[in-house]
Amino acid sequence: MRGGRGFGLGLAATLAAALPVRAADVGSAQVLVTGTGSNAMPAWLPGGHELVFHSRRKEAKQRDFPTRNIWKVGADGSGERQLTHGTKDEYHPSISPDGRKLLFVSELNGSRDIWVADPDGENAVPLTDDPGIEDQPAWSPDSRQIVYAAFPKEGGSFDLWVVNADVHDGRTNPLLATPDHEARPAWSPDGTKIAFARWPARGGSLNATLWLANADGTVPVELTGAPAPAVHPAWSPDGRTLAFQHRGTAGWEIWLLGLPTDLAEGGRLRLAQQVRGGVEVDTLRLRGGETLRGTLREAAFRVRTPYAALELARAAVASILFDDRGLGRVVLANGDTVSGYLETTELHLSAGTRTDSVPTERLAELSLRRATPPSASANFRAAMRNGDSLSVGGGFGPLRLRVAGRTMDLEAGQIDRVEFAETGNKAQVVLRSGDSVSGDLAGDRLAFALAAGPRLSVDPSTVRTLTRTAGSR
Repeated sequence: MRGGRGFGLGLAATLAAALPVRAADVGSAQVLVTGTGSNAMPAWLPGGHELVFHSRRKEAKQRDFPTRNIWKVGADGSGERQLTHGTKDEYHPSISPDGRKLLFVSELNGSRDIWVADPDGENAVPLTDDPGIEDQPAWSPDSRQIVYAAFPKEGGSFDLWVVNADVHDGRTNPLLATPDHEARPAWSPDGTKIAFARWPARGGSLNATLWLANADGTVPVELTGAPAPAVHPAWSPDGRTLAFQHRGTAGWEIWLLGLPTDLAEGGRLRLAQQVRGGVEVDTLRLRGGETLRGTLREAAFRVRTPYAALELARAAVASILFDDRGLGRVVLANGDTVSGYLETTELHLSAGTRTDSVPTERLAELSLRRATPPSASANFRAAMRNGDSLSVGGGFGPLRLRVAGRTMDLEAGQIDRVEFAETGNKAQVVLRSGDSVSGDLAGDRLAFALAAGPRLSVDPSTVRTLTRTAGSR
């Protein structure tokens, strides 16, 4: 779908080409901050009278390579003032929408971490302390959460994570953790969605495309109207247009992308990655570019994932995208994502009196008519290590932990969040009471009842986190 127009998005040309004007029509540009060194990444303060930015400046007596620090300046160029005085690089500043906190990236602890301070740079504390990379932070519109891109020390890919701006909380949650790279997040003005750039795990950022997802990471949608590479999305105040960077033949350019009504309207996204073929038709898009429409005869799909074989009812599936290795990314009607191999060798599509048999190896995309999300409630969201996101019912317990020589049974109703060790034999549990406990897992399997219907028995090593959903009891 990359580079196509499956979503029917209207793409503006570069700003210069989209609206030809004389220089006198747009006013003259003027220098705000100049001098020796490098000044970059400006961000406005609420009210629009001041900006923060980072600057790399070498003092007269300084012999070493200068570090970056955070500065503030008036919108008229007056009152320039240094806010941080770190001995290591500190950069990418942003003031919270309520004006109460300064957010930035610091390398003071030996790695790139997200830090928060008072607006004047005082009382700075780290929000993250992972030995990997945490970068590109952005505030939610209500100033309560921060989304950022993270790259683990042991390698892998950039993923999107979210952390509460209450510094005493200290909890980070995976937002989008897939084998691909996700970076440059930007919150929508109403706080319900996040725009970001994504590129393949084995590719470079020059293959990046723009995506949208709900603020909890569900229902990722690729914006195929934006040509690759597309990075650094920025929302218009009305939430209907994205500005972004695209690398053209002459260098980086600024482009605009108008969002269709079903993606731009306020509130959460519901269905993802569907060819707009109508609500009463199923669509098969083949690798050669041919498109078939009709009624799919299969009542269910069997998908083999790294953690289980899933039997997914047709009514629960919104779409399946296939890569050139035959691996499918299944998007469910409730926003869950499942990655694996479709064990069905061919699909059958009827149109009138004709039925076509299509080998799955020929498929690029399967998009089903509008499905009804399952009515089953989901109290938890499971982030799997392969990047899948699953809505889980509350009946997965008890979770059995061995702590200090004794076994504890923790019921689902007591649990707020579980972080599983990659080895699968340990877990850290945050209780709804605020207490936390760590120990060895007693038992080698976890039983999940998915909101989409299937019941699973999975190895704990295949689960990254299990987090209670907002509003669940």
